[in-house]
Amino acid sequence: MPDPAQTASTPQPARTSVRYRVVAGLTVIMLSFALLTVYSIYLHRRTVAKVEIINSSYLPLTLGVSEMHATQKVFNTMMDRLPDDSNQSVTRDWIDAARRYRPSALRQLVALINRTLKRDISAGDAAFLKQIRRRLARVTQRYGQNENSFQELYDLMDTGRIDEARVNIEGLKRVERQLNRVLSGIGVEVSQHITDLAEEAQYDGTRATLGLGLLTLAALLISGIVIISTNRLLVPLKTLLKAVEKVARGELQTQIALKRPDEIGALATGFNKMTEALAERDEMLIRSERLATVGKMAAQVTHEIRNPLSSLGLNAELLDEELTAGSDPSEARALIQAMQDEIERLTGITESYLRYARLPPPEPSFDDLNGLVTAAVDFMKNELAERRIQVEFDLAPNLESLLFDRGQIRQALVNLLRNACEAMPDGGIIRTSTRSNGRMVELAVTDSGQGIPAEALDQIFESFYSLKSSGTGLGLPLVRQICLAHGGAVRCEQTGTDGSTFVIALPKTHTAEEDKERKR
Repeated sequence: MPDPAQTASTPQPARTSVRYRVVAGLTVIMLSFALLTVYSIYLHRRTVAKVEIINSSYLPLTLGVSEMHATQKVFNTMMDRLPDDSNQSVTRDWIDAARRYRPSALRQLVALINRTLKRDISAGDAAFLKQIRRRLARVTQRYGQNENSFQELYDLMDTGRIDEARVNIEGLKRVERQLNRVLSGIGVEVSQHITDLAEEAQYDGTRATLGLGLLTLAALLISGIVIISTNRLLVPLKTLLKAVEKVARGELQTQIALKRPDEIGALATGFNKMTEALAERDEMLIRSERLATVGKMAAQVTHEIRNPLSSLGLNAELLDEELTAGSDPSEARALIQAMQDEIERLTGITESYLRYARLPPPEPSFDDLNGLVTAAVDFMKNELAERRIQVEFDLAPNLESLLFDRGQIRQALVNLLRNACEAMPDGGIIRTSTRSNGRMVELAVTDSGQGIPAEALDQIFESFYSLKSSGTGLGLPLVRQICLAHGGAVRCEQTGTDGSTFVIALPKTHTAEEDKERKR
């Protein structure tokens, strides 16, 4: 045994918590998809922002500048017609209306730009719009400067100085053509900027698609790695579960070869220690039970043999007197026969005790339980016929082969059949049946006898307990011992005036097919 102090001082290997590893894996998956979601939202908002500024600002600005440019062309045409137009009042009215419209339209475009600049836009868009605003402001300023020239032109025309008016018109037309080129340039730049934004949005879309695809693949790869890692982390739990099932079936020597620096490894180590402790305790219990059984057997043997020995001694004395007196030899032969009967009875008692005390461990092999039942009944057919007992069979078809010791199970079945015969002294019917019941195969023996008293049901499987005056009380305990050695059980399923049913249950966990699969 290791010293507890030494064990306590021995440094334990660092354990990575299973909970920590599972939570870390799930966290990585969540972070991966969170990053993917955030990046998707960022690209979506960026694309939406570009489309929105195009629709709400650049397209109206382009339309406004184009409209100004068209108005400017018509304005120049009307200026050419002004000196020679027969209906100068109408031409003047149109020119005056255009003079009022142009500053107002420019102010609306500047107001549109100002509203856009107040929004959350990129630095590039802000710089571009500020430049356009400055150029539009200069055009507006130039329109204001031309107003005095228009007033002088009208005064010249009203006083009949047409030649001077023509010179003035040419000067105005040069200025208007220059403003027209400025407006045309602004329109071209805005259109080009829209084209650039569209191309940039398309490029961002392509890059976003590629980025999202790569991020999705990375997230899926990380998720796959985490899932595989978690699965490998939790696979030993299946081994632990199977080991627990084996221990539940009584296989206390089960051990788990698993060494890991986490809770599952600690659980496996604790399980191994537990099975070792259970096996040791079970062995101690078996030894204690054997000692108690030996004591009971010694007392029972003493009780069983004392009376026959006394009878043998008395008969021997009587035989001696008969031989000394030279009496009738028939009396001597009767005494000898009585002594032989007692000796046979003692032999039967000792054989029963030896069978119970020296039951060897089973040597199982795959065999047919239905075949064993028919063979056992056939072996006892003469005995059954003498007792006027009929046997009915209800054997499950296609019953799988089981792993059992044919000799021991046959001995248990014969014991149950003989008990059934003794329960029907006037004859009757014995029904033997087999059936599959979950993970067990059951063999039932039902008689039509007098049944077992209810108060005796809890004791019939105890050693040396018997309801028969001539019984040893070892038949049913022997059946129970054989069944337990096979990992099974025996029970009295029902009893009463209509008879009793005893059931032998054998595990079918280790069938031939499963044994091959396990070896593979």
